[in-house]
Amino acid sequence: MSDFQTILQNLQQRTDKTLDTLERENRWEEALEIYHAAGAEVDALDIPRDDPAYRLAYREARRVRAYLYLREANALRALGRPVEATALGEKELEAATASGDGITIARAMFSLGGTYLANGDVERGLKFLDDSKPMFEHGDDYDHRQGLGWWYIIQADIRNAGILPDGPEAAAAMADKALEILRPLKNWRRARWKNSSTNTAATKRLPPAKSAPSPSSTSPPTAWWWTSG
Repeated sequence: MSDFQTILQNLQQRTDKTLDTLERENRWEEALEIYHAAGAEVDALDIPRDDPAYRLAYREARRVRAYLYLREANALRALGRPVEATALGEKELEAATASGDGITIARAMFSLGGTYLANGDVERGLKFLDDSKPMFEHGDDYDHRQGLGWWYIIQADIRNAGILPDGPEAAAAMADKALEILRPLKNWRRARWKNSSTNTAATKRLPPAKSAPSPSSTSPPTAWWWTSG
């Protein structure tokens, strides 16, 4: 393993530890500080272009950087700072695209779609969510199946919130589909995804809403956890 790979692996492990501790305890400011510092370390890496492994090292660095942008944006959403989260979400997608890693790109699109929704940009948010779905469907491994399950969860949530007019029956159907995908996965109940309403949907099946609130008065999902892959 090269020095660059070791550094990136250590940064990702540090990030995952923060995810498992500070985020789960809603200590978002502390988590944000750690993610920001780790991202700065990735940015400071000097990968020689004449290194035979340059292309591989560069793509891996972009993948880890995208993951750190995702975590930063997630913390900002949780802190009620969606405008800042949008800027980082766009950087995440740029880094993910540079990495060439399909699941990283899918997660970035999914995350940015949720952030656009949080900013009230419903059309763009739904477009990014829709575009992420076929990318999750492209593979059948744990990460792709997990991502697809979460896609159905957020679809249930935005319908339950009245952002889409389909109604509670459609929301319940989406939640059922999410459970169908997620239940066969190991430790799916502990999957690092969090939202106050859709986390309930994943574990208890999203209940039909008695009345759908207007889109202007509801907030879409603002925070979730991704596994690092």
